[in-house]
Amino acid sequence: MGYAAPDFQINTINHDHTVALQDYDESFIIVNLWASWCDQCKDNFPSLEKLDNKYGDEQLKVLAVNVDSLEFNDHGVSAFLQEQSYSMSFLQSNELFEESYPYLTGIPTTYFIDEDHIIIDAISGELNPNGIVQKIEHYFEYRNE
Repeated sequence: MGYAAPDFQINTINHDHTVALQDYDESFIIVNLWASWCDQCKDNFPSLEKLDNKYGDEQLKVLAVNVDSLEFNDHGVSAFLQEQSYSMSFLQSNELFEESYPYLTGIPTTYFIDEDHIIIDAISGELNPNGIVQKIEHYFEYRNE
């Protein structure tokens, strides 16, 4: 950890626009890699949504990046998201993104990127809801000192 986050350009799930790392200048970014077949991935969404709702103005952006193939996404992911009411951003991975942001030991994998686009932490597996909130709050407290 402590290295520059690779730039990326990926589409939203519904392919209505493309987003890039530089779109999130001056924001803390949580990049969560997930798949529609991964129950543990979906179990992380309530914690990530809580953070997005609490800090999602300009301080923090949560990007849930789906790593299913586009073919599978057109059916499974879109249907899943239509049943939910999440406010965080859902994006579709591409080959270049997956080369730049590898799974640590599998998915879910979550990267924590500071305002200077430095990867400060990464977690593989299910997120501890209390731990993740404490991690973010500690970071913001430290940053504001």
